[in-house]
Amino acid sequence: MKKLFIYLIGLIGFLFFEGFARLIILFYHRTDFHFYGVSHLPANIWIVVILLSVLVSTWLVSMLVLTILNQNPGKHAISFAGVLVLWRLFEMTNSWGQEPLWYFLSAIGLHLLGVFLAWMLYTRQDQIATQVDRNTE
Repeated sequence: MKKLFIYLIGLIGFLFFEGFARLIILFYHRTDFHFYGVSHLPANIWIVVILLSVLVSTWLVSMLVLTILNQNPGKHAISFAGVLVLWRLFEMTNSWGQEPLWYFLSAIGLHLLGVFLAWMLYTRQDQIATQVDRNTE
């Protein structure tokens, strides 16, 4: 039960970070708020901002999930990636006709990349710390 709760909190955290980026765009350009998608964004640079926020927020929240659960990081990384992909599938069903396919594929790919990078860093943090200690001596 704890694991499901942590996955849910991680999903909510991700939605907060991505929603925050969308709020910045909303206030900057005074446009309507859309919780997902990129077709409504006022310029192409904001598409890049949204996609970068997907990657960074996925990495950050995945690091938090792996740190809190602390055991079997591979299993938890895969499970949390599954939760994020399910969210994107839900998004796809709600906006299939309005959003381009490349956006959905990019978002799913960035989720998988963010979780993978978090897993790599989490599982190799001792090696990184040891190497940093050697370099400072």
